[in-house]
Amino acid sequence: MTYNYGMDFAIVTLGFFIIVAFMLFFGAFVIVKQGYCKLVTRLGSYSQTLPAGLHVIVPFVDTVDRTVDLREQVLPLQSQSVITKDNVNINVDAVVYYQIVNPFSAIYEISNLVYAIEQLALTSLRNIVGDMTLDQTLTSRDTINAKLQEIIDVAASKWGVKTNRIELKDISPPPDIQQAMNVQMEAERNRRAAILNAEGAKESEILRAEGEKQAVIKRAEAQAQKVKLEVEAEAETAKLYIEHLKAAGATKEVLQLMYMNTLEKVADGKSSKIFLPTESVSALGSIAAAGELFSTKFKDSN
Repeated sequence: MTYNYGMDFAIVTLGFFIIVAFMLFFGAFVIVKQGYCKLVTRLGSYSQTLPAGLHVIVPFVDTVDRTVDLREQVLPLQSQSVITKDNVNINVDAVVYYQIVNPFSAIYEISNLVYAIEQLALTSLRNIVGDMTLDQTLTSRDTINAKLQEIIDVAASKWGVKTNRIELKDISPPPDIQQAMNVQMEAERNRRAAILNAEGAKESEILRAEGEKQAVIKRAEAQAQKVKLEVEAEAETAKLYIEHLKAAGATKEVLQLMYMNTLEKVADGKSSKIFLPTESVSALGSIAAAGELFSTKFKDSN
């Protein structure tokens, strides 16, 4: 039996070409996931950037060099010791939110993008806090965040990075400073409480005095109204009494005398004001005229 070596070689060769064709076929297709991109080099030189989707490249000529995450990244900055303008040593930590907008620059313009952003943020943070006092640092977080973001944006733009925002997580003064701040805060709270209590007492006294004033006024008005009503009632009674005498046929002189007696009762010292009917005023005028006439005659006789 003769063994056919030529057939075996043909089978092996065919299998080799099938494998190569398979590799070429499937190696020509590249799938990129959403939120990522791939950088392709051709014979070692940058060729193109592949966005999300299905792409075809030249096998053995084109090579997928890097896969870049285009989503927003979170870079925590470890707590760093920073000296403020008034020579207080504080610990500050922050978080940087950034996003790659130019994959080519992020890969080929900087060797270690994350480390570069971290060191840039820490250096800028020291410079910003170093120009501020402790009180300014504790009360100006938004200002520090804005300045830090602006500095990193300018410096990292050539790396194809966009800084979306930066947040200071914590600012920790030394224990002795914290204790002094707590004492100051307690004193401030006590001062505010004392002011509020004093203002409350003052307002209470004002309201009480105002209430007493209104009560006195109301009592005086009520007393005056009472006296007025009593005088008006007595005057009305006298008027009715005189009308009754008129109806009974009393003379004018008797009526005038009754007016005078009534006025004497009305003006008994209860009030500084007297309310008189019109008839009483006329009567008084008649009496005064009679008195004058009598006085004249008396003088003439003498």
